[in-house]
Amino acid sequence: MMRPLFDRAARCLLACTATLALVFPFSSTLAGSFTVSPVRIELSPQRPLGSLTITNDGAEPVTIDAKAMLWTQQDGEDRHEDTRELIVTPPVFTLEPRGAQIVRIGLRRGPDKEHELTYRVFLTENAPPPTPTSTGVAMTLRLSVPIFIRPLAAPRVQLDWTAQAVSAGEFRLQAVNTGNLHVQVADMKLSSQGQPVARVSNPAYVLPGQTRVWTVKLDRPLPSDASSLQLEGFSDAGDLKVAVPLR
Repeated sequence: MMRPLFDRAARCLLACTATLALVFPFSSTLAGSFTVSPVRIELSPQRPLGSLTITNDGAEPVTIDAKAMLWTQQDGEDRHEDTRELIVTPPVFTLEPRGAQIVRIGLRRGPDKEHELTYRVFLTENAPPPTPTSTGVAMTLRLSVPIFIRPLAAPRVQLDWTAQAVSAGEFRLQAVNTGNLHVQVADMKLSSQGQPVARVSNPAYVLPGQTRVWTVKLDRPLPSDASSLQLEGFSDAGDLKVAVPLR
């Protein structure tokens, strides 16, 4: 069950959805920094276009490549493939210090009839050319912004949960998304017979028709007669509060 109430702390946590990656070898120096807003975009037949604002927070110019990728999941792992279904313009741009650039996002194809379409826009900083005083290779920054396209069908949000003991000290928690929209979950607390037993803090997406599995270490042993776990947490669809069968 996912209740519609969604407190401010959960909203703040789930707002931090842009994936950050620093690519650098040893003996590196920082190349630059930039930020992006918003940190995800949801489009629909009623809202076919969106935009990102990228801001250079550094003291030097920075050149950024913007590229759209199809985002899927397989065996609980994210997969990214080249796609021409999403328009991203401009694809390359240079930001002056404290400057900003608006990047337009649009869909070349129509929305899917039944299921949400999912993409990511990767914003990758181009490393500046080396100078005579440079040592090593500069770090480069990459941000990834989720893009969701609502289906034509009525939205359905549904996660089906199960848990399975792996050993005396851990179990596998599984969420199957049987709805037609993504669900992002975060800060999940698990208890048994009123006693907290484990926690999963990191946010994670479960895309439509996909399965996500967590291997969870127990903070304390489960009662020998435990047949279910109580899960409480947050999602971008509302609060989580559900009894999870324990197999």
